[in-house]
Amino acid sequence: MTPLSSTRRLSVWPHPLAFVVALILCEFLSNSTFAADKKYWDLSSYRIQIHLAVNNSTKPQVALGEKLLARIRERIQSTLYPVWDAEIAITQGPFRFLLLSGLDQLNSSIIDEAASRLDKQLYLCVQSSPTGYKITCREYDCYLHRWGPVRQRTVRQEITLSEQCFDLLRHTFAPLATIRPIENESDRVTLRFKGRDLPRQTAEDLFTETNDVFQPMLVRTSSSGEVRPEDVKEVPWTILSLLEPKESQWVSQVYSGIRTPFGLRRRGRVEHMAIATRHTPGTSMVRFHARHDREQALSGYEVFRKETPDKQSQLLGLTSADGIIEVPSTDHPVSTLFLRSDGQLLAKIPVAPGAATKGEVPVADDPARLRAQASLESLREKLIDLVARRTLLSARVRERLEKGKLEEARQLYSELDGLPGRASFDQQLSSVENNKLNRSEDAKIQARIDKMFSDTRKLLGRFLGAREISDLQNELNAAIRNKKTAG
Repeated sequence: MTPLSSTRRLSVWPHPLAFVVALILCEFLSNSTFAADKKYWDLSSYRIQIHLAVNNSTKPQVALGEKLLARIRERIQSTLYPVWDAEIAITQGPFRFLLLSGLDQLNSSIIDEAASRLDKQLYLCVQSSPTGYKITCREYDCYLHRWGPVRQRTVRQEITLSEQCFDLLRHTFAPLATIRPIENESDRVTLRFKGRDLPRQTAEDLFTETNDVFQPMLVRTSSSGEVRPEDVKEVPWTILSLLEPKESQWVSQVYSGIRTPFGLRRRGRVEHMAIATRHTPGTSMVRFHARHDREQALSGYEVFRKETPDKQSQLLGLTSADGIIEVPSTDHPVSTLFLRSDGQLLAKIPVAPGAATKGEVPVADDPARLRAQASLESLREKLIDLVARRTLLSARVRERLEKGKLEEARQLYSELDGLPGRASFDQQLSSVENNKLNRSEDAKIQARIDKMFSDTRKLLGRFLGAREISDLQNELNAAIRNKKTAG
């Protein structure tokens, strides 16, 4: 489909700043590749195409689409230019019908070759109703090949409709930034936004504010300066939240479930970038499942929530039978979730409630580990009980020896010697370890299981040594010999 083949266009041009911008960008405008954009990132306008679809059948009004288009054009020209270099189009025919049917149904099949020269495509729908107008908007980022969420509003009065449309476009637009590390601060980065050094018509930051959430991306550029869909990936389990502006950049807090989300350094044509999520705060459902089997839900696991780095984590709840935990929104845009089982941390992930309706989290966990852990805990309890009995009987034997009650000492020692020893526990431990049900197909899980058995063997060696019993037997034998000699 070629959407613009059935549209009427109106570009936002000219403007008093146009000549200044043209002088600044004259070199890079001759090159339409993204490589040129990266070279002149701070002075690059966003090349935007806006598709406007109008259905005012319940409130017929002559040329409503043209009026909205003209007003939006004026507002962009007087407020957002030159950061936005926008082209506005009123859609007609099948493409209009497609947009009005629901922006959530849009996919990459509607994107034509013209998108290669653009940064953004914005789809704006206005539909009348008996009580007012419903306006919806969605963005497609042509650089990252990424769809944004559908944003919507209800407008009661027609007099505010054009301004509400403009404002919704502005809030749906997701600014792009390059990510730069801050020396000696692993939990913070700076974001350099596209077009940050272009002249502005207002000192107000119209696109970003404190607590805005950004998704970091890993972008690989081809030798020709192009970015293919398969070369764009999200930095896993990582979210950024804006803290404060600093020297025409923004300092951002890093929330991540991995130790070095941005690596040690950039290589070649690989760039770390960030795009605003532009989601509406709400409730997200997070489902935890075994990494080796998506259908194996992790049920009954504890989930703790930490809202800011300086706060203590609080118990959010237990995962359901389906492995799901509900994460409601709070005053903080991002929370870190900790998944625990039997006191052991299994996963750490950041969540921006509302950014995704449901998230799937594969966890390196396995019932084999839990079964092995339960068996080892039972064995340790037996060990604790045995050590206590050995200590008590040893003390009683020595007490009888000191009092010269050798027969009682001999009987107590016989009871002590009859207790299970290291060999018995080694046999039980080997039986548990060799049980196939206590072994995992996941290499990382199996390594964790092996460590549990290794640690248990160290405990056996520490508390079930034969020397203590041997020394006590020597004391008893010496006392018996001394008595015979004295007799």
